[in-house]
Amino acid sequence: MDANAVKIVTVAKSYVGSGAWMYIKEKDGFGKNKNKCNQFVYDVVVEAGLPGPTVPKYGIFSRPPTAGEWATPAVLIKGWKVVTEPQAGDVVAEAHRYADATGHVGIVVEAGQTASASSNEGGKIVQNDWGFRADNHPTFRRYIG
Repeated sequence: MDANAVKIVTVAKSYVGSGAWMYIKEKDGFGKNKNKCNQFVYDVVVEAGLPGPTVPKYGIFSRPPTAGEWATPAVLIKGWKVVTEPQAGDVVAEAHRYADATGHVGIVVEAGQTASASSNEGGKIVQNDWGFRADNHPTFRRYIG
């Protein structure tokens, strides 16, 4: 694992069990009763000391990617490349059409394990095998600077 991946994993694992990104809480630009898995990924990357991942907004602004954008290989996220062999420190995402979300996104923290804001746990950060289950078809991205 390179130094950036180590930092990402360390920060992500430090939040397992945290309720800071819970659905029922406000967090940064997200109001109550909003999914915040993409904000968790953004916050971890920034806390790890890397540039915040962004996508263009209105051609002159930028914003953090949604889960669906992380999951769509055609979407350019500066500094991140799509990979097929996941490693710890990679972002894992899957697009879905939910009424209130574009999919789900988390961080690979070890082989076959991710950390993400769980909807099943009310938004607490969990570590589990999401993204590596037989019914998952995720996209993985790696920070390349």
